[in-house]
Amino acid sequence: MAKQERDILKLLMKLIGHKTGEISNVEYSPQKPLFPEDNEGETKLPRCTPEEMGVDSAFLLGLFEKLYSNNSCHIHKVMAIRNGHVIGEFCAAPFERDVWHVTHSMCKSVTGMAIGFLVTEGKLKLDDKVADIFSSRKNPLQLVFSNGMTVRHLLTMTSGVSFNESGAISGNDWRKLFLEAQQKNAPGSVFEYNSMNSYMLSAIVTEITGESMLEYLKPRLFEPLGIKRVFWETCPQNITKGGWGMFMRIEDMAKLGILYLNKGMYDGKQILPEEWVIEATKPQVETRNESSPGYGFQLWTNADREGAYTFNGMLGQNVYCYPDLNMIIVTNAGNDDLFQAGNMSRIIRGEMAQISVSETALEADDNVHEAQKKLKDFIDKAEGRKNKNTLIYNHGFHNKRLVMTKGGTKRHYRSVPLQKEKAALCDSTQSFERILKKCLNGCVYDMDDKGVGLMPLLMQVMHNNYTDGISSIGFEYDDHSDAFYMIIKEGENEIKLKCCTRENPSYTDIDEHGESYRLSVISEFSTDEYNRPVLRNEFYFVEDSTTRVMNIYFGKREPLQHGICFDKNRPSPPENIGIRFDEIPGSGMLFGILDQFGSLEQIRGITGIFVSFINDYGAIDALTLAIRDTVRPKLHGKLREAVGISEDLGYDINTDENSISSENEAITEDD
Repeated sequence: MAKQERDILKLLMKLIGHKTGEISNVEYSPQKPLFPEDNEGETKLPRCTPEEMGVDSAFLLGLFEKLYSNNSCHIHKVMAIRNGHVIGEFCAAPFERDVWHVTHSMCKSVTGMAIGFLVTEGKLKLDDKVADIFSSRKNPLQLVFSNGMTVRHLLTMTSGVSFNESGAISGNDWRKLFLEAQQKNAPGSVFEYNSMNSYMLSAIVTEITGESMLEYLKPRLFEPLGIKRVFWETCPQNITKGGWGMFMRIEDMAKLGILYLNKGMYDGKQILPEEWVIEATKPQVETRNESSPGYGFQLWTNADREGAYTFNGMLGQNVYCYPDLNMIIVTNAGNDDLFQAGNMSRIIRGEMAQISVSETALEADDNVHEAQKKLKDFIDKAEGRKNKNTLIYNHGFHNKRLVMTKGGTKRHYRSVPLQKEKAALCDSTQSFERILKKCLNGCVYDMDDKGVGLMPLLMQVMHNNYTDGISSIGFEYDDHSDAFYMIIKEGENEIKLKCCTRENPSYTDIDEHGESYRLSVISEFSTDEYNRPVLRNEFYFVEDSTTRVMNIYFGKREPLQHGICFDKNRPSPPENIGIRFDEIPGSGMLFGILDQFGSLEQIRGITGIFVSFINDYGAIDALTLAIRDTVRPKLHGKLREAVGISEDLGYDINTDENSISSENEAITEDD
């Protein structure tokens, strides 16, 4: 068993066992800062209507609506650009347009640009051997048996090296481990995607210049493009990661696409040579991927339109470039899109394959004005500016289907005349929610398992920042303002988070071991099938691609034991809470990521380690279930204290169950 495979196995076992703290083999040091408010020197792209650039607003509306309404896309931000102008954009609430977002592997294309600068400056050739560049770090015997790997092989993902992404959790000296790794294939013979190739390109920049790649790129790329707010993680040896770990604003991602569409020219200046861009964006090697059949210099070439290519990052961080249209679509998302094979990429490619554009502005007639209005209305709705009509006090059913439970096994559905029964239903639900929130004010619940964190598991792995575990959850309620808060104790930190609606989000910068992450909590009260109150929470890490879901069930953990759940007619704090966690993307996506981080083939075996030994005994299936439960853990909390709760809650409880509708015994939202 290879060392990196053993390390993956050890980490998996620690995660499954809910171990906390510094559980990785890689030394941790805090890196990620607060998103900078200072944007001095930053430039904005020009804006105009789609029609001014020869594009129909109805086309953008159709594209945006499909991305927004398809739940599998989990779209965060979208921007459309033609002829260097932003012609449409939206940011799904609670995400923020002007805040940076993790780019994952999309930043590989920026690493390719850095190599282009080194070549242009005469400091590097694509046929230079990697062993020669790092000759001072290899012993003489290794140099004698050098495999002939070149910079070009790294750029085109054909290095053939066995050391891959698993190195990111295997040790501190990634450069040394790469140089000493065995060959799976002869250099240049086989395309095999490997983020450590990109890391080594970054290491080459540092080896030649003495600077980190981020510092090297600032005066050459970022400043000429008016990009000021960008952050890029480094390895334990302070080498820019190269293949992942970059945070960038979506508008700045668009600028990078414009640079390449314009053959290396930006704002009238030649930033990179035209010859480099032409070589970088044409297929250098076949990938055996139907939709992205070629790979250039750290980017994918696509089949949907002639000359199309993509700066591609997992989970939906993409810059789709269409030279024949002089058009770009940029996305940030949190979906299961790997190698542009998910629904989001399929929607964008399908729409872009059929688009019709004009080289001159479209006439602004009544139809155009109507289409522009519909586009604006959609953007306002997506960004939370037109969803102010809430039915339930905190969040509202938003005209979703309501489920009538009548005590039998069959579910009956009907359309509730919301306008007619609105006042009665609002009064009842407002009263119930305020009573529950007032009951919870000052309550603290201690967790029976202190190995689950606030940050999604995928984020912990990607940023090498592992939780100290949530030990307690408390609640605070301001009756005057109706502000409701959760107070989460994680390790030594106490995090106070306001529970908000999607229409009125608030943001909290939380500290995770010295790193800052911006968080928005979207909450709503509901009930489960046992009529227990449920506080449904979505924790949006608005700079990242993963969302944590935490549903809190108020009442006894055994729902078949009747009469002990929260009773609005005899209100008192529930003695027990149950919590179900999940994250989006979920366990299926984690398996896909683990495939990259160590060749976990269908989770059955970590490159065959387990297959021959325990597959016959069903242990692989048990491990699969254990990992799924690790992503979706269930916790229980016991009431510790309830400070400042009054016996008289100040509300008259309406016990008439027919006050809302004579047909209903209970109304719950259908998930």
